[in-house]
Amino acid sequence: MSGLNEVTSSERPHTRLTRICDTMTESFDAHPEHQEGDKCMVFLDDGKTGGIVLHGYEDQIEAMTDLLMHLKAMFKSAGKEFDIMFLGPEGVDRA
Repeated sequence: MSGLNEVTSSERPHTRLTRICDTMTESFDAHPEHQEGDKCMVFLDDGKTGGIVLHGYEDQIEAMTDLLMHLKAMFKSAGKEFDIMFLGPEGVDRA
């Protein structure tokens, strides 16, 4: 995904891709197996820029944590390792 220098955040969809992502969350909510507390992230990319909508998350930190755990599982299922190290101003905070 290009355009990483142009990152923005908004409570409402504000680009073509985030509007499409937001519409996709309507299908998620309408699915007959959807349950209270289910949440999702919808990512789209057109080769020039990307869009993401976080749906059902309390905040971005919760979403980032879930995303990292899903990435770790994806790496493991592909036979790869994915180690995460959090860095603070003084260096490593926790592993």
